[in-house]
Amino acid sequence: MRILIIIFLLVSGCGPVPGGKLEGSLVQAPENWRDILADKAICEVESRPNKPHSIQLECFLYQEALYVQSHRWVNASWWPTTSWAKIWMSHPEVTVRIGSSLFDLRAITVTDKAQRLTMLKLRGYDPVPEGIVLFRFDSVTEEESGEERTSK
Repeated sequence: MRILIIIFLLVSGCGPVPGGKLEGSLVQAPENWRDILADKAICEVESRPNKPHSIQLECFLYQEALYVQSHRWVNASWWPTTSWAKIWMSHPEVTVRIGSSLFDLRAITVTDKAQRLTMLKLRGYDPVPEGIVLFRFDSVTEEESGEERTSK
C-alpha cells in the first residue's frame, strides 16, 4: 500500500517539480506586487541561465515585497542533491514566471532573524524550524541583467 501511495504522489506532481528554461513575455517588475498578486500564488523560478533549472513554488507577499521560502533541509549534510535554495545563494539572478509574465529578479536571502521569525510564524510555523531559508525578490534593471530580450 505504501508503494502505491508513493507512486500516486510522484505521478500527481506533488511538491516543487524541477524543469528547465521558462517561456513567456519578459516584463518590468511592478512597483507594487499587489497589482498582479493577491497574497500568494504558485510561481515558477528559473536559475542558472547557462544550465537552466526551474522550480514551482508558492510566492507570497509580505510588506508589499515578493518572497518564497525553502524546505527545511537546505543545509542538511544528508540531503541527496544540491538544493535549489543553495543554487540561488550562489547565483541569485533568477527569472520568475507568474502567469505568462517573466520577471528578471534577484533572490536575496533574508538574514534578519527577527524578520525571518515573524514571517515564518505568519506562514503557520510555530515553533519555527531552523533550516528554512527565506528569499525576497528584488528588481533587476535592464543594465544589470545584461540582456535585451522580449521573451525567453
